[in-house]
Amino acid sequence: MSKSSTDIHWNERAVLEPDAAAVNIADVSQRELETAFLLRHLCPVDKVLEVGCGNGFLTGILRQTVAHVDAFDFAENMVAKAIELQGERNNRFFHDNVLAPGAWNGPYDAIVCVRVLINLRDLEEQKRAIDHMTRALRPGGRLLLIEGYKDGFGELNRVRETAGLDRLQPAAINFYSALGDVRAHLDPFYTIEAEFHTGCFDFLTRVVYPALVGADKAVAHSEFHRRILPVARAFNPDAFASLARLRGYSLIKRQA
Repeated sequence: MSKSSTDIHWNERAVLEPDAAAVNIADVSQRELETAFLLRHLCPVDKVLEVGCGNGFLTGILRQTVAHVDAFDFAENMVAKAIELQGERNNRFFHDNVLAPGAWNGPYDAIVCVRVLINLRDLEEQKRAIDHMTRALRPGGRLLLIEGYKDGFGELNRVRETAGLDRLQPAAINFYSALGDVRAHLDPFYTIEAEFHTGCFDFLTRVVYPALVGADKAVAHSEFHRRILPVARAFNPDAFASLARLRGYSLIKRQA
């Protein structure tokens, strides 16, 4: 399958970004929130598939918690970096495509997919990826899905405009679906065990922070992000969910 401009971006970023910890995501504070949610829903005996592993940063954490991780990426340079930086112990790194998998070794007890669907071209590709993951998961297994949706950007921009701030522009390399469209495709196959959202974190970092320092200065991860992490962990009520750029689910596959 030919690579999209987004695929090419990630393949190049694997070798151009000097900070290995920031290759997969520059906002490393956000990643801490994501990872904490994932680890709460994985078991020591789990055989896990990690979709879109990048340079293996998350793989190195997951393999300390579970029995085995199969981790793949569509970017060849990312896979090479993952092997170089992390090595292989109770894990395997390989090149593959979520839209046309060829080397998955399921069924899996859990599948981890974090900010991968947004890198696909459209909703139809996102649905196809979900279908492949569903088939690779054992009945009763967990799909741990954390993705961005356009709903949260819309609500954040409504608040930003009210506060006199410019609208956020989602990354051009990403495609954000409506949460309801993705949920409609998931619901026939899964029950929701737990939910996660970044509403408080996004309100603080995408509204409060730019209001304090100026929108032109609030363009990257900062010390502010690190300092408010304890607040975002301790206080993230459902009322903030509408402002969340990211929504996460621990989904249990229904019995056949």
